[in-house]
Amino acid sequence: MLLEVRDLKKHFRVGGGLLQAGGTVRAVDGLGFSVDVGETVALVGESGCGKTTIAKMVLMLERPTEGAILFEGRDLAGLSGADLKAYRRHVQAVFQDPYASLNPRLRVRTIIAEPILAHERPDRAALRRRVEEVLDVVGLPATAADLFPHEFSGGQRQRIAIARALAVNPRCIVLDEPISALDVSIRAQILNLLADIQERFRLAYLIIAHDLALVEHFSTRVGVMYLGNMVEAGPTEEVFARPRHPYTQALLASVPRPDPDHRPPLDAIRGEIASALAPPPGCKFHPRCPRAVERCAIEPPAWRSLGRGHAGACHLAEAT
Repeated sequence: MLLEVRDLKKHFRVGGGLLQAGGTVRAVDGLGFSVDVGETVALVGESGCGKTTIAKMVLMLERPTEGAILFEGRDLAGLSGADLKAYRRHVQAVFQDPYASLNPRLRVRTIIAEPILAHERPDRAALRRRVEEVLDVVGLPATAADLFPHEFSGGQRQRIAIARALAVNPRCIVLDEPISALDVSIRAQILNLLADIQERFRLAYLIIAHDLALVEHFSTRVGVMYLGNMVEAGPTEEVFARPRHPYTQALLASVPRPDPDHRPPLDAIRGEIASALAPPPGCKFHPRCPRAVERCAIEPPAWRSLGRGHAGACHLAEAT
């Protein structure tokens, strides 16, 4: 297994104020998943469910409160020196907004060369060739290297961001909403590019997304998150065809369909997501769940297999 997350937790202490008591925000509250070579694992859920916090911990921008992240079987907490530097090279990121993720003061050549120079000491000619090679991989001409980010469209900027991630020959790329800031007409081009790059270089992708259509067509496996926990996970085709958790069912039912006769199979989710400062007891989703029973408000559901590679945490889900 390339990347593995085990019982991961991230809690933030917050101080009290005039309108809010202090406490602990349980941004990620004990979940696990894995990403293997050549596959795409997607994490989905409402804003505030902990997806981006997980991405930050995988990128070592945040340290876990508890649990472990393993890369090729080695716990990141034990990495230092050359091993830590190697990990940072192997796991790169492409961020959501290509207008904010590229330094407007630098030419594209310098933007792409920065990570290369952080890990290698190539001569000037070799560095120039490498920059032009990755630009070619993402479909941009060599002349793009001498321009500034403002001279490109949003889709072209995201290609530059992808080129920067590829420059150090990574093994895994974290994609944080990689197409949400782009025009609809450009999104398919970027997704096709990412798919081609993955097949060519056998990359693993961990994708953070709200767009369920993107997840359905682009990911190998999917994990559905709610308030810091994973509530359902499995092969994407299986989860989308047979969602077992009421939250997953409600998410999929909310996706617009080009069919005037289509009727969602489940009532809309009621209420608002609870605060991570004071999550509800039992199943965290039970205050909003149309199927909740008394047990749901008392006993947290255990994570269990639902068959066909499918797993979830719901008292009412039955194995097949």
